[in-house]
Amino acid sequence: MSILERLKKMGQKEPEIRQFCLQTIRFKQFLQNARALFAFFDDGREKSLGEYIFDRHYVTTLIDAVVERLGMMVYDASVLAPASGKELYASYDAHKLRARRLLTLDPSGKNTKAPETTGSTDPEYQLLFDALNWFNGKETTQDPTVMAFMEQIFFKVIQSMDSGLGEIQGVESMAAMERLTGLKARPGRPGDLGIYLVDLWKDGAVEPKQERPTRHGISLPLAYLLKDAKAKQTGETTDKTHNPPEWIAGVSEHQLSLNRVKPDFKFRLESFACGEAQSDFIFIFADKSMGLDNLLSPGFHVERTDYGQFAWRLDISTQALEEELMMIGHTLFK
Repeated sequence: MSILERLKKMGQKEPEIRQFCLQTIRFKQFLQNARALFAFFDDGREKSLGEYIFDRHYVTTLIDAVVERLGMMVYDASVLAPASGKELYASYDAHKLRARRLLTLDPSGKNTKAPETTGSTDPEYQLLFDALNWFNGKETTQDPTVMAFMEQIFFKVIQSMDSGLGEIQGVESMAAMERLTGLKARPGRPGDLGIYLVDLWKDGAVEPKQERPTRHGISLPLAYLLKDAKAKQTGETTDKTHNPPEWIAGVSEHQLSLNRVKPDFKFRLESFACGEAQSDFIFIFADKSMGLDNLLSPGFHVERTDYGQFAWRLDISTQALEEELMMIGHTLFK
Protein backbone atom coordinates (compact mmCIF):
# COMPACT_ATOMS: atom_id res chain seq x y z
CA MET A 1 0.00 0.00 0.00
CA SER A 2 1.41 3.39 -1.00
CA ILE A 3 1.83 6.26 1.45
CA LEU A 4 -0.96 8.16 -0.32
CA GLU A 5 -3.31 5.19 0.02
CA ARG A 6 -2.46 4.88 3.71
CA LEU A 7 -3.19 8.56 4.26
CA LYS A 8 -6.51 8.22 2.45
CA LYS A 9 -7.36 5.21 4.59
CA MET A 10 -6.48 7.13 7.75
CA GLY A 11 -8.63 10.02 6.59
CA GLN A 12 -11.67 7.73 6.55
CA LYS A 13 -11.23 6.79 10.21
CA GLU A 14 -12.62 8.65 13.19
CA PRO A 15 -11.45 12.26 12.63
CA GLU A 16 -12.02 13.19 16.27
CA ILE A 17 -9.83 10.36 17.52
CA ARG A 18 -7.09 11.13 15.02
CA GLN A 19 -7.15 14.82 15.92
CA PHE A 20 -7.03 13.97 19.62
CA CYS A 21 -3.97 11.75 19.07
CA LEU A 22 -2.13 14.42 17.09
CA GLN A 23 -3.04 17.11 19.59
CA THR A 24 -1.92 15.04 22.58
CA ILE A 25 1.42 14.16 21.00
CA ARG A 26 1.97 17.83 20.13
CA PHE A 27 1.11 18.87 23.69
CA LYS A 28 3.77 16.48 24.98
CA GLN A 29 6.33 18.24 22.75
CA PHE A 30 5.04 21.57 24.06
CA LEU A 31 5.66 20.42 27.64
CA GLN A 32 9.14 19.15 26.77
CA ASN A 33 10.06 22.59 25.45
CA ALA A 34 8.71 24.19 28.63
CA ARG A 35 10.73 21.70 30.66
CA ALA A 36 13.91 22.67 28.81
CA LEU A 37 13.28 26.34 29.65
CA PHE A 38 12.87 25.50 33.34
CA ALA A 39 16.19 23.64 33.17
CA PHE A 40 17.89 26.71 31.68
CA PHE A 41 16.48 28.90 34.46
CA ASP A 42 17.69 26.48 37.15
CA ASP A 43 21.15 26.24 35.63
CA GLY A 44 21.48 30.02 35.51
CA ARG A 45 20.36 30.39 39.13
CA GLU A 46 22.84 27.72 40.21
CA LYS A 47 25.70 29.51 38.45
CA SER A 48 24.69 32.82 40.04
CA LEU A 49 25.41 31.55 43.55
CA GLY A 50 29.07 32.40 43.08
CA GLU A 51 30.42 28.86 43.35
CA TYR A 52 31.17 28.50 39.64
CA ILE A 53 33.63 30.06 37.24
CA PHE A 54 32.14 31.00 33.89
CA ASP A 55 32.75 33.53 31.15
CA ARG A 56 30.56 35.77 29.04
CA HIS A 57 30.19 33.02 26.45
CA TYR A 58 28.23 30.90 28.95
CA VAL A 59 25.72 33.70 29.55
CA THR A 60 25.29 34.59 25.88
CA THR A 61 24.82 30.91 25.03
CA LEU A 62 22.22 30.62 27.80
CA ILE A 63 20.30 33.64 26.49
CA ASP A 64 20.41 32.30 22.92
CA ALA A 65 19.21 28.89 24.12
CA VAL A 66 16.26 30.44 25.96
CA VAL A 67 15.25 32.44 22.88
CA GLU A 68 15.47 29.38 20.65
CA ARG A 69 13.53 27.08 22.98
CA LEU A 70 10.93 29.76 23.66
CA GLY A 71 10.37 30.01 19.91
CA MET A 72 9.83 26.24 19.74
CA MET A 73 7.28 26.50 22.54
CA VAL A 74 5.46 29.32 20.74
CA TYR A 75 5.37 27.25 17.55
CA ASP A 76 3.80 24.30 19.39
CA ALA A 77 1.30 26.68 20.99
CA SER A 78 0.36 28.17 17.62
CA VAL A 79 -0.44 24.65 16.39
CA LEU A 80 -2.50 23.80 19.48
CA ALA A 81 -4.18 27.23 19.68
CA PRO A 82 -4.05 28.66 16.13
CA ALA A 83 -6.37 31.56 16.98
CA SER A 84 -3.71 32.89 19.38
CA GLY A 85 -0.73 32.40 17.07
CA LYS A 86 -0.44 36.01 15.90
CA GLU A 87 -0.62 37.39 19.44
CA LEU A 88 1.92 34.90 20.79
CA TYR A 89 4.42 35.53 18.01
CA ALA A 90 4.15 39.29 18.58
CA SER A 91 5.03 38.77 22.25
CA TYR A 92 7.83 36.41 21.27
CA ASP A 93 9.32 39.07 18.99
CA ALA A 94 9.35 41.47 21.94
CA HIS A 95 11.31 38.93 23.99
CA LYS A 96 13.79 38.46 21.16
CA LEU A 97 14.36 42.21 21.13
CA ARG A 98 14.94 42.24 24.88
CA ALA A 99 17.43 39.39 24.55
CA ARG A 100 19.23 41.33 21.83
CA ARG A 101 19.45 44.36 24.12
CA LEU A 102 21.04 42.21 26.80
CA LEU A 103 23.58 40.78 24.39
CA THR A 104 24.53 44.17 22.95
CA LEU A 105 25.12 45.83 26.33
CA ASP A 106 28.61 47.07 26.96
CA PRO A 107 30.32 44.38 29.08
CA SER A 108 30.70 46.92 31.87
CA GLY A 109 27.04 48.00 31.69
CA LYS A 110 24.87 47.13 34.65
CA ASN A 111 21.08 46.90 34.54
CA THR A 112 20.66 44.80 37.65
CA LYS A 113 22.94 44.95 40.65
CA ALA A 114 24.27 41.52 41.50
CA PRO A 115 23.68 40.50 45.12
CA GLU A 116 26.66 41.12 47.37
CA THR A 117 26.47 37.50 48.55
CA THR A 118 28.15 36.40 45.33
CA GLY A 119 31.26 38.33 46.25
CA SER A 120 31.73 39.29 42.62
CA THR A 121 31.16 42.38 40.52
CA ASP A 122 32.49 40.82 37.33
CA PRO A 123 30.70 41.86 34.13
CA GLU A 124 29.82 38.20 33.51
CA TYR A 125 27.89 38.05 36.78
CA GLN A 126 26.17 41.34 36.03
CA LEU A 127 25.05 40.04 32.64
CA LEU A 128 23.87 36.77 34.19
CA PHE A 129 21.76 38.61 36.76
CA ASP A 130 20.27 40.77 34.01
CA ALA A 131 19.38 37.57 32.16
CA LEU A 132 17.89 35.96 35.29
CA ASN A 133 15.83 39.07 35.89
CA TRP A 134 14.48 38.71 32.36
CA PHE A 135 13.80 35.00 32.89
CA ASN A 136 11.84 35.25 36.11
CA GLY A 137 12.56 38.46 37.97
CA LYS A 138 10.50 41.53 38.74
CA GLU A 139 8.02 42.03 35.93
CA THR A 140 7.05 45.41 34.51
CA THR A 141 4.55 46.43 31.86
CA GLN A 142 7.39 47.38 29.53
CA ASP A 143 9.52 44.31 30.30
CA PRO A 144 7.48 41.15 31.00
CA THR A 145 9.44 38.12 32.12
CA VAL A 146 9.86 34.91 30.17
CA MET A 147 8.08 33.04 32.96
CA ALA A 148 5.07 35.37 32.74
CA PHE A 149 4.99 34.84 28.97
CA MET A 150 5.13 31.07 29.46
CA GLU A 151 2.13 31.29 31.78
CA GLN A 152 0.29 33.28 29.11
CA ILE A 153 1.13 30.60 26.54
CA PHE A 154 -0.15 27.87 28.86
CA PHE A 155 -3.42 29.78 29.32
CA LYS A 156 -3.96 30.09 25.58
CA VAL A 157 -3.21 26.43 24.92
CA ILE A 158 -5.26 25.03 27.80
CA GLN A 159 -8.20 27.30 27.00
CA SER A 160 -8.13 26.27 23.35
CA MET A 161 -7.96 22.58 24.21
CA ASP A 162 -10.68 22.94 26.85
CA SER A 163 -13.04 24.80 24.57
CA GLY A 164 -13.41 21.80 22.29
CA LEU A 165 -13.47 23.74 19.00
CA GLY A 166 -15.00 20.66 17.45
CA GLU A 167 -12.39 18.32 18.95
CA ILE A 168 -13.05 15.17 20.90
CA GLN A 169 -11.61 16.38 24.18
CA GLY A 170 -13.60 19.57 24.74
CA VAL A 171 -14.76 19.40 28.34
CA GLU A 172 -17.26 22.22 27.89
CA SER A 173 -18.51 21.38 24.40
CA MET A 174 -21.87 19.57 24.27
CA ALA A 175 -21.14 18.44 20.71
CA ALA A 176 -17.89 16.89 21.89
CA MET A 177 -19.70 15.19 24.76
CA GLU A 178 -22.25 13.74 22.33
CA ARG A 179 -19.45 12.39 20.13
CA LEU A 180 -17.78 10.85 23.16
CA THR A 181 -21.04 9.19 24.14
CA GLY A 182 -21.43 7.70 20.69
CA LEU A 183 -17.84 6.55 20.48
CA LYS A 184 -17.95 5.08 23.96
CA ALA A 185 -20.98 2.99 23.02
CA ARG A 186 -19.19 1.27 20.15
CA PRO A 187 -17.99 -2.31 20.55
CA GLY A 188 -14.35 -2.62 21.46
CA ARG A 189 -14.23 0.33 23.87
CA PRO A 190 -13.24 -0.04 27.55
CA GLY A 191 -15.88 0.35 30.23
CA ASP A 192 -13.99 0.11 33.52
CA LEU A 193 -13.25 3.10 35.76
CA GLY A 194 -15.23 5.40 33.50
CA ILE A 195 -12.13 5.96 31.32
CA TYR A 196 -12.26 6.16 27.54
CA LEU A 197 -8.89 4.78 26.41
CA VAL A 198 -7.13 5.92 23.23
CA ASP A 199 -3.87 4.40 21.98
CA LEU A 200 -2.07 7.46 20.63
CA TRP A 201 -0.08 5.57 17.99
CA LYS A 202 -2.76 3.13 16.79
CA ASP A 203 -6.31 4.37 17.21
CA GLY A 204 -5.91 7.35 14.91
CA ALA A 205 -5.42 4.96 12.01
CA VAL A 206 -7.10 1.66 12.91
CA GLU A 207 -10.19 1.06 15.02
CA PRO A 208 -9.40 -1.53 17.75
CA LYS A 209 -11.04 -4.88 17.03
CA GLN A 210 -11.45 -5.95 20.64
CA GLU A 211 -12.16 -4.39 23.98
CA ARG A 212 -9.20 -2.70 25.63
CA PRO A 213 -9.55 -2.55 29.43
CA THR A 214 -7.64 0.21 31.18
CA ARG A 215 -5.55 -2.28 33.17
CA HIS A 216 -4.22 -4.36 30.28
CA GLY A 217 -0.72 -2.87 30.40
CA ILE A 218 -0.64 -0.57 27.38
CA SER A 219 0.91 2.31 29.36
CA LEU A 220 3.39 2.34 32.23
CA PRO A 221 2.26 5.67 33.78
CA LEU A 222 -1.40 4.57 33.50
CA ALA A 223 -0.51 1.35 35.32
CA TYR A 224 1.09 3.40 38.09
CA LEU A 225 -1.95 5.68 38.27
CA LEU A 226 -4.43 2.82 38.61
CA LYS A 227 -2.28 0.59 40.79
CA ASP A 228 -4.26 1.43 43.92
CA ALA A 229 -7.49 2.58 42.25
CA LYS A 230 -10.86 0.98 42.85
CA ALA A 231 -12.73 0.10 39.67
CA LYS A 232 -16.24 1.45 39.29
CA GLN A 233 -17.04 -1.49 37.04
CA THR A 234 -15.43 -4.91 37.15
CA GLY A 235 -14.42 -6.99 34.18
CA GLU A 236 -14.90 -6.17 30.55
CA THR A 237 -18.18 -5.03 29.08
CA THR A 238 -19.86 -4.78 25.70
CA ASP A 239 -22.90 -2.98 27.10
CA LYS A 240 -23.83 -0.19 24.69
CA THR A 241 -26.15 1.62 27.08
CA HIS A 242 -23.70 2.62 29.81
CA ASN A 243 -23.14 6.21 30.83
CA PRO A 244 -20.77 8.57 29.00
CA PRO A 245 -17.15 8.40 30.19
CA GLU A 246 -15.90 10.70 32.90
CA TRP A 247 -12.30 10.61 31.64
CA ILE A 248 -10.42 10.25 28.39
CA ALA A 249 -6.87 8.87 28.50
CA GLY A 250 -4.45 9.11 25.60
CA VAL A 251 -1.70 6.56 26.14
CA SER A 252 1.42 5.01 24.70
CA GLU A 253 4.00 2.77 26.34
CA HIS A 254 5.61 5.62 28.29
CA GLN A 255 3.04 8.43 28.00
CA LEU A 256 -0.25 9.25 29.70
CA SER A 257 -2.58 12.17 28.97
CA LEU A 258 -5.61 12.00 31.28
CA ASN A 259 -8.43 14.52 30.85
CA ARG A 260 -11.68 15.09 32.66
CA VAL A 261 -14.52 15.17 30.11
CA LYS A 262 -17.39 16.09 32.41
CA PRO A 263 -17.84 19.81 33.06
CA ASP A 264 -18.00 19.57 36.86
CA PHE A 265 -14.33 20.52 37.13
CA LYS A 266 -11.29 20.85 34.88
CA PHE A 267 -8.42 18.44 35.34
CA ARG A 268 -5.60 17.37 33.05
CA LEU A 269 -2.66 15.14 33.94
CA GLU A 270 0.33 14.58 31.67
CA SER A 271 3.07 12.13 32.55
CA PHE A 272 6.04 10.53 30.85
CA ALA A 273 7.70 7.50 32.42
CA CYS A 274 10.64 5.88 30.65
CA GLY A 275 12.84 5.22 33.69
CA GLU A 276 15.19 8.17 33.18
CA ALA A 277 14.93 10.96 35.74
CA GLN A 278 15.95 13.64 33.23
CA SER A 279 13.06 12.68 30.94
CA ASP A 280 10.29 11.63 33.32
CA PHE A 281 7.82 14.22 34.58
CA ILE A 282 4.30 14.88 35.86
CA PHE A 283 2.33 17.95 34.79
CA ILE A 284 -1.13 18.85 36.10
CA PHE A 285 -3.64 21.53 35.24
CA ALA A 286 -6.62 21.72 37.58
CA ASP A 287 -9.61 23.90 38.24
CA LYS A 288 -8.81 26.65 40.75
CA SER A 289 -11.39 25.23 43.16
CA MET A 290 -9.56 21.90 43.45
CA GLY A 291 -7.39 21.39 46.53
CA LEU A 292 -4.06 20.30 45.07
CA ASP A 293 -2.43 20.30 48.51
CA ASN A 294 -4.37 17.14 49.34
CA LEU A 295 -3.48 15.54 46.01
CA LEU A 296 0.22 16.30 45.55
CA SER A 297 3.37 15.93 47.60
CA PRO A 298 5.55 18.92 48.58
CA GLY A 299 7.90 18.04 45.71
CA PHE A 300 5.60 19.73 43.18
CA HIS A 301 5.96 23.30 42.01
CA VAL A 302 2.50 24.89 41.97
CA GLU A 303 1.39 28.11 40.26
CA ARG A 304 -2.12 29.38 41.08
CA THR A 305 -3.88 31.75 38.70
CA ASP A 306 -7.37 33.12 38.11
CA TYR A 307 -7.97 30.58 35.35
CA GLY A 308 -6.65 27.49 37.12
CA GLN A 309 -3.69 25.83 38.81
CA PHE A 310 -0.53 24.50 37.18
CA ALA A 311 1.67 21.96 38.95
CA TRP A 312 4.71 20.07 37.78
CA ARG A 313 7.50 17.87 39.04
CA LEU A 314 10.59 17.35 36.91
CA ASP A 315 13.76 15.25 37.22
CA ILE A 316 11.82 12.66 39.18
CA SER A 317 13.07 9.16 39.97
CA THR A 318 11.14 6.10 38.81
CA GLN A 319 10.16 5.17 42.35
CA ALA A 320 9.00 8.70 43.19
CA LEU A 321 7.02 8.95 39.95
CA GLU A 322 5.30 5.64 40.63
CA GLU A 323 4.42 6.71 44.18
CA GLU A 324 3.13 10.12 43.04
CA LEU A 325 0.91 8.67 40.30
CA MET A 326 -0.39 5.94 42.59
CA MET A 327 -1.35 8.53 45.22
CA ILE A 328 -3.04 10.73 42.60
CA GLY A 329 -4.92 7.75 41.15
CA HIS A 330 -6.06 6.62 44.58
CA THR A 331 -7.56 10.07 45.19
CA LEU A 332 -9.17 10.45 41.75
CA PHE A 333 -10.62 6.94 41.53
CA LYS A 334 -11.34 6.07 45.15
